[in-house]
Amino acid sequence: MLLVLLIGALPFIYSCQGTSSGKTNLVAMYGLVNGSNWRGSDPTAIVSEHKVKVTGTSANGQTIIITLNSKQLGEYTFSPTNGHYAEFIPNMVSGTERFSTLTGDGSGFVRLSSLNEENHTLGGEFHFKACKSDGSSRSVTEGKFSNVPYTYYNFEEETYNSVFNFSRNGVIWNTKDISGIRNDTAMIVSGACDRSEAWQSITLQMPQNVTTGVHYFGDDVSGYFQSGFYNYPATTGAITITEYNTQDKIIKGTFFFNYIDNNSETQMVTDGLFDVKYSDMTIIE
Repeated sequence: MLLVLLIGALPFIYSCQGTSSGKTNLVAMYGLVNGSNWRGSDPTAIVSEHKVKVTGTSANGQTIIITLNSKQLGEYTFSPTNGHYAEFIPNMVSGTERFSTLTGDGSGFVRLSSLNEENHTLGGEFHFKACKSDGSSRSVTEGKFSNVPYTYYNFEEETYNSVFNFSRNGVIWNTKDISGIRNDTAMIVSGACDRSEAWQSITLQMPQNVTTGVHYFGDDVSGYFQSGFYNYPATTGAITITEYNTQDKIIKGTFFFNYIDNNSETQMVTDGLFDVKYSDMTIIE
């Protein structure tokens, strides 16, 4: 009788142990930040014909962003000149600026080891040193991401599909009305949500000759979040320009910022991303 019971229980025991395919499909992004464990919950990615961006945020709000200027499998080093870079963002509630390999003596490495175009997932390994303008840094080691789901944007189509996304209060907004204008004094990029969903928008203003790299909100870089009839200026944060192509009239980058609402409370806009074909309104002499 005991033998019969054990044989009958074998299928159940096997199913509880899981299968190798189940483990393979585990979505994960983790590493060590200055020697302490970091794990991103629900990491996501964006892929285009020439770009990969992987983002993970831990339970306490620490975010790691990996950006590659290519979607080909292989090994890449982070450099201000090749378009590959990484960022570490401390808990956004503190309002501190992000650490970036584009700042100071930042450096690092990433290996894109898998990109499954059928399942829309990717994986790889990374490590980097990211710095702030004050000279402080964060060391990220033993980094890995696996089976991270990605959204694909096709920017190679004849009609350019501009993108302007951001996150607020944990909700990701994909704006409907997107514009970019370059005039004699500024580059202005904005995205407005569908009024049927939310009456809100974001506008970013930079010098018309802005360069690639990190630009903090201040005298020559500004932004505001508009909600209903109220405009809230950015108080702290940064815009990172990853590409500024004046020939094809395309500007790409990421952003985040804090603002003070009507209750004198600090609010956050995070995970900002724009990839916009702009109109050149400069005067040609």
